[in-house]
Amino acid sequence: MKSQEILKIAGAVVLICAGLGAFYWQTTRAQAEHVANWGMADAKEININSKVSGRVIEILVDEGDSVKQGQILARIDKDFQEPQQRQAQAAIAAQVAQLQQLILSSQEAEGNLDAQLQAADAQLNRAETALKLAAKNEARYRELLSASAISAQTYDVYKTQLEDAQAAYNAAQANVESARVSLLKNDENKAAQAALREQIDALQSQLDSVNLNIKETEILAPFDGIITKKYVETGALISSVVPLFAIQDPHDNWVNFKIKETEVNKYKIGDKITLTGRDGKLKIDGTVESIRRKADFATQKATSERGETDIIAFNLKIRTNNDAVWSGMRFSLGD
Repeated sequence: MKSQEILKIAGAVVLICAGLGAFYWQTTRAQAEHVANWGMADAKEININSKVSGRVIEILVDEGDSVKQGQILARIDKDFQEPQQRQAQAAIAAQVAQLQQLILSSQEAEGNLDAQLQAADAQLNRAETALKLAAKNEARYRELLSASAISAQTYDVYKTQLEDAQAAYNAAQANVESARVSLLKNDENKAAQAALREQIDALQSQLDSVNLNIKETEILAPFDGIITKKYVETGALISSVVPLFAIQDPHDNWVNFKIKETEVNKYKIGDKITLTGRDGKLKIDGTVESIRRKADFATQKATSERGETDIIAFNLKIRTNNDAVWSGMRFSLGD
């Protein structure tokens, strides 16, 4: 055999061996990782949306920035809300002025009207007493006239007195009725005041809503955290459905593991467990927070030739709450 052919065969054998070695190494590594139960970290993260529509006029943070709760992250223009605010304020001022006028006129009239009604009642009482006396006198002198005991001229005097008393009584009744009507009108004034107050309250609610919208043009951090994503740039038009940022809480995190059904009984809620990072140096203490009682998927498929069955996985959630844990990191169970 020629030396060149021998070299070719030797090279091929080397390549095959190298390939088998790489395959064995990867398989061994995958098995080791599988045995080690590698899990992936996750953390509390939410999108921050604007409650009002408008144009982004200022962005004050960038991805990776640490922020405090209540810190201003961005500002939205107020071009739509401010005219509404001025309109509501003007409408309230006009209604308040009208209400004040009604109150003043009502207060000024109320005392006078009460005094007028009392005077009219007193006058009516006097007119009624005078009418009864005149009626009694007229009746008595009418009998005397019938008995020819007095002259017709004398009777006419008492008859005229009765007519005058009746007229005075009727006038007194009219005065009382007029005073009562005036009081009723003043009560209507009070009803108008109540209606105006309701309108002012409704306008104030509108103004409060506008003021709240103006306040919402400043986008605030909902909690202490880290900006993990910025979705918009200055000048962008947004609505309430468009997120501006994603924020993550570095102290609210956990690691999810898929535990084989054959191993799940090893763990209980409340167990203290040490997790190891991919570099082998990072050690994190955690607590088993939950074990999902519904299977996720088969971690190992059966091999029909060997008569095996699928091995099902259950999610094991280990609470860490450590700022060294970043979402997406991988950890293994145990040291």
